[in-house]
Amino acid sequence: MSIRASLISFFLRRTVKKTMSNFADPISVRARFSSSPKKLSAKVMSERVESGRVPGVWLWKKNADTSKVILYLHGGGYVFGGYGSHGEIASEMADLVGGRALLLEYRLAPEHPFPAAFEDALSSYRWLLDKGYNSEDIFIAGDSAGGGLSVSLLLALKKNGLPLPKAVCLFSPWVDLTCTAASIESNASSDCMLSPGALDRFRNHYLGDTNPSDERASPIFGDLSGLPPTYVAVGSEEILLDDSKQLVAKIRSSGGSAELSVWRNMPHVFPILSSVIPEGRLVLKEFTSFKDAHA
Repeated sequence: MSIRASLISFFLRRTVKKTMSNFADPISVRARFSSSPKKLSAKVMSERVESGRVPGVWLWKKNADTSKVILYLHGGGYVFGGYGSHGEIASEMADLVGGRALLLEYRLAPEHPFPAAFEDALSSYRWLLDKGYNSEDIFIAGDSAGGGLSVSLLLALKKNGLPLPKAVCLFSPWVDLTCTAASIESNASSDCMLSPGALDRFRNHYLGDTNPSDERASPIFGDLSGLPPTYVAVGSEEILLDDSKQLVAKIRSSGGSAELSVWRNMPHVFPILSSVIPEGRLVLKEFTSFKDAHA
């Protein structure tokens, strides 16, 4: 574990984890974590877009192949997140596929509870197909809640007979909103960012009285056969560790291709810190190798 990663984990434990565990007002949490966009590289260009009536941001660099796109579904417990918090990682992912990233700003809870985020993700993917993008040139990436949303989207594409993307990249995906995985309790102390209480709050704001076993919310309970090649990265001390393990195991047992990369002591969704910690950059290189191996 690098010194920078250790310092960031120390900071997260004493600030972010306390906020996530005890927040009463999701709107204030949203304002704190996603209202002030981090300044992106001067090389990154951006453009606001309505994709299937869902707002989003195109992100790309000069000479990008605009026929290739990565649909990025951000995390934030379905309560916060967007360009302000995830613009940088989305632009990095665009670089990895040599094209543009579409960072989707799907509707957030509690104003827009389940299945709003799911509906927006499906609508946006349909829009990409309607715009003429070839599914072989589409990639999907997501972190945390957005990682679970990514898998739910894949299940919906299968059910609707729509072409699947080329490959998928997930960072610490939250794929089981029943929150019954063993690591939620066993890693409750070691996770420097999330707690069981935080998951409960996010789930309640998003699902309300909806059955958390609904595969549109918890895709781990769906049919995971026939999915595109899927890369999953997670920290060893996260409460969502078992979500990643179970997802990869079920994809493999269904005959699919999935790679699990567990990083010792890394915080939740650490690849989002790729401009700060070396481990984040190494994960992005790993996904690139995985993607190229399945080209």
